[in-house]
Amino acid sequence: MASLLSVPLAGAHGSPCRSGEAASALTWIRPPASEERARLEPWCRAVGPPEIHAPPGAGDPAPVDEIAVVVWNTHVGAAEIRSLITDLRSGGLSGGAPVGQFVLLLQEVHRRGPAVPLAPSMDAAWAGRIGGWSDPVRMERDPRTDIVDLAREEGLHLLYVPSMRNGSPHDGGALEDRGNAILSTLPLEDLTAIELPVERQRRVAVAATVEVRTENGIPHRIRFVSAHLENRAPWTRMHRSFGATQTSQARALVAALERLPRVAASAVGGDFNTWFRGGSAAALDALRVRYPSLGMQPDGATKDLPLFLPGLRLDHLFFRLPPGWAGRYEILPDRYGSDHAPLLGWLRMDRQRQPPPHTSPVTK
Repeated sequence: MASLLSVPLAGAHGSPCRSGEAASALTWIRPPASEERARLEPWCRAVGPPEIHAPPGAGDPAPVDEIAVVVWNTHVGAAEIRSLITDLRSGGLSGGAPVGQFVLLLQEVHRRGPAVPLAPSMDAAWAGRIGGWSDPVRMERDPRTDIVDLAREEGLHLLYVPSMRNGSPHDGGALEDRGNAILSTLPLEDLTAIELPVERQRRVAVAATVEVRTENGIPHRIRFVSAHLENRAPWTRMHRSFGATQTSQARALVAALERLPRVAASAVGGDFNTWFRGGSAAALDALRVRYPSLGMQPDGATKDLPLFLPGLRLDHLFFRLPPGWAGRYEILPDRYGSDHAPLLGWLRMDRQRQPPPHTSPVTK
């Protein structure tokens, strides 16, 4: 498979979703083929720019030996993300011990407001609206969570990159886009947006690193990745829906991540839409080869579909950890208002081992 192309802002060709102050802080990794990039552009024209937020006055984080990791498809803002955060902070999900440091790897988050273009160009592309209302009064009462507002109100660090517009600009509904995000109690660095090969809709994975110190002062850099793969191919290529679509995007994701600077450890989570063949899907195999460090993978479904596909396992968390570290996760029984169950994981660091050097990306 051809390697992906890393594009700094200056080479982003003026695309609306890759311009602006926030986008300039990101490394963009795009498919190398010009026809692939051309297929991404109509989707890009209909969304707003990325969003980055750092809480004001945030100081150096306290030493930590363990980080909680949540992977969750939030159903375009319908999930009760605040309630889950409250339960993390209060110890409701950890046997009564409050969780000091956590990272949320979120899919299908929702942003609404003037950052989303009012009237994108005629050749723009968008997805059908999920959630929301066309009636102005009901829009004002919309209970869905705006990811940017949430980060500010909860005092969390945020990286949000929209993948697609949520709804037609002509349907009378609110200005919205949706995509992937990382929310964290820890400062986010090395911010990266990875545009995956287009199968049906534009999909953009997000990656960021955090730097932590263990209780005996050893620093470590850990990369976190949130991804949401396509659920099916276009009707004209429906045969690719049975695994090829997800496998192509998973391999592209892994290839992109391998080009980033080396870090001590990595956690890759998301909704991989492996509804066909489940845990034996080739898309998951592509990730397991590079991110194999997991003591035990829990059983259970994370998504229910009616009729022929009940009890699907679509959501997964993968680790790549150095010797002496440990990672694990469970499927939470409470879906907190989403149509997907959250995954709650834990990454435990080895306090005695020095981290690998921080190197530059590989260039080809």
